[in-house]
Amino acid sequence: MSNPSPICALIATLVAGCADRGPTEIAPFTQSGKADGLPDRLRKIDDHKLHVDEPSDLVFTDGRLYTVSDAHGMIYEIDDDGDVQDKLDIEGRDLEAVTVDAHGEFLVADESRARIWHIDADGSRHDPIDIPEAEDGNSGIEGLTFGKDGHLLIAKEKDPARIIELDAHGNVVRDQKVHFSSDVSALTYNPDDKHLYALSDEDHSLYRLDSEWAVDTAWKLPIKHPEGIAFDGSILYVASDSEERLYLFELGD
Repeated sequence: MSNPSPICALIATLVAGCADRGPTEIAPFTQSGKADGLPDRLRKIDDHKLHVDEPSDLVFTDGRLYTVSDAHGMIYEIDDDGDVQDKLDIEGRDLEAVTVDAHGEFLVADESRARIWHIDADGSRHDPIDIPEAEDGNSGIEGLTFGKDGHLLIAKEKDPARIIELDAHGNVVRDQKVHFSSDVSALTYNPDDKHLYALSDEDHSLYRLDSEWAVDTAWKLPIKHPEGIAFDGSILYVASDSEERLYLFELGD
């Protein structure tokens, strides 16, 4: 067999070099003094086709990852490869956000009605929470999560973007306009560092917020239309709506 030409050898070397590169490192593009001592580097470690139409949010609970779709009235259990393991029909529509309360019960948001539903184990809905502050057609509720004190945090997408906090009785105790981005497409609370994280679809960015909901650290994500985030320890899951892909990052020093 003849030896490969110099050009072919160079191409082979370059391809091998690309294959040997480690996970993509993402340094923050902004950081405040309040971020001292907190992990500040994201490493993209994997991504897979997410076998759910128009995935819109993520939640990680009890060792399992779930997503909802604004195309179907379903909650889907998915694995790290983006494959559906189980699903729960909740007869919803325009579902843009999902979270789980302290009792292990799902809550989902119907954006068009500015309404949040509790979901029983059989998929039936009960005890709706109306959020008139987020009633804005296609710019309504896009994110749900529970904070460190057990209060429910709600993201209104835009025009303007807001974060709304409800206490255990469903009363609004905080309603704050977002200044760091024109939109918020998801929220999640990270119990490891006790911070709230917000996602922006339009900015392709992830924001870690301080107790005043101001940015202490922000990262640009190599993702089109990121619509969902969830933490499992140092692992961050991000779902892309338009790409229908699941991305895995590691947050560390």
